Amino acid sequence: MGLIDVEQQLAFYGEYHANPMNQWVHIVFVPLILWTSMVFVECAELAAFGVSGSWYVAAVYTIFYVLMDPVIGITYSAILAAMAATSVMFAEQENALNIAIGVHIFSWVVQVFVGHGVFEGRAPSLLDSFFQSLMLAPFFVFMECVFKLGFRKEQFESLNNIVGKRILEYRKQQAKKAN
Repeated sequence: MGLIDVEQQLAFYGEYHANPMNQWVHIVFVPLILWTSMVFVECAELAAFGVSGSWYVAAVYTIFYVLMDPVIGITYSAILAAMAATSVMFAEQENALNIAIGVHIFSWVVQVFVGHGVFEGRAPSLLDSFFQSLMLAPFFVFMECVFKLGFRKEQFESLNNIVGKRILEYRKQQAKKAN
């Protein structure tokens, strides 16, 4: 495994995303949030050394993910590269920024109010650890896809056990607060 404890990182994020419908909401909308963020970087013309800013974003995420899990990090780097490349092309279109802002806001609203509010019944993890949540969200949804496709069954089961215990502890704390 990688230099960063992937199981603990995923367990943190998994506590807030145990509901299958919330997971699907995130699988759809987290990549859109990341991609629209890359479009914002492109529209702001943040480039250095002749390289578009979205490629730097992709590189930072790739490095972090490779440190967590080299195989998954390298695999996901292809998706990050596609996001960077398409964000560069999209940013050149008329009204790109307005469209990206609309998609970005819509994606956040669906995640927070539908995913967490309706399905999960729990506030998003970004309220507890903003940076960790922003960095982990794309990795987590990619791992959810890996698990849903039947790969890494042992890791999935181990993670579910950890998450289940953390959720049980959270519910106990919530019950104490209510009493």
